[in-house]
Amino acid sequence: MSNGLAPRPANEERRVQAVVKTGLVDSPNPDFFQVYCDLASDITGFSMATFSLFDGEMQCGMAATGRDGWEAGGKTERTETNLCSYVLLDKEPLLFSDSWSEPDWQWHPMIKARKAPRAYAGFPVINKDNYALGTLCMMNMEPMTLSEEQIVMIKKITQNLALLLDIQTEQKEITSHKILDALKGFQAYDSSLTMEDFTAFITLCSDMPIADIPSTSLLDSGLIFRGESGAFSLSAGGRSLQGEMKLQAKVMKKFKVEGDAAESLLNEMLTELS
Repeated sequence: MSNGLAPRPANEERRVQAVVKTGLVDSPNPDFFQVYCDLASDITGFSMATFSLFDGEMQCGMAATGRDGWEAGGKTERTETNLCSYVLLDKEPLLFSDSWSEPDWQWHPMIKARKAPRAYAGFPVINKDNYALGTLCMMNMEPMTLSEEQIVMIKKITQNLALLLDIQTEQKEITSHKILDALKGFQAYDSSLTMEDFTAFITLCSDMPIADIPSTSLLDSGLIFRGESGAFSLSAGGRSLQGEMKLQAKVMKKFKVEGDAAESLLNEMLTELS
């Protein structure tokens, strides 16, 4: 089987830079993307769905459903055996109802060897700068065909994924500014609070327990309290300050929806993210 490289997009250098800027290649966060793989599988009926980013050499797994033994962060070399690499080359999806019967793809090593999934649907995830950062690929071991309605819905999913990637990049680029702003807000609340107090407060904001606090300042300020069990927690004032410091995050949970409900959900998600 050939191990030659898969073809690269014309804007590969800039595309790879955009992927690296997301910070996800070496630190994937599947909780933010899992719902989209689940939803893609539910909508299409395909047994497997994978969302991946592509750096210069590797396909980097971000989230998946229906893939036994799959782990977030796993990497596969972008050789010509890597079918998903070809999805990056076009703005439109690569669709095979039965890859084994595709006359123009019989040269592909995996298809030629009858090792590729019979049904394949690969959708590029294109960011605001028109770079295909990754792919949402669905696979099924038996032939299947997507309807036009299903294709439209999966494209909406890729738009949501692209928005999340753009948001991730923007957040990464301004993280240092946000930390400085958070520190300023913390000190403005009470100038006597120290960096050790700030660290303890951030730890509690992250829902991580702390065995002790560096001083009584956080208690005296009313930002935290000690419960009956002896554990420290944020007070109402602490949670209010946490919100003002913009240190709260929401994670999308796994669920299953179908039909018209799925399309309605996609429209709502896209609107919320825009």
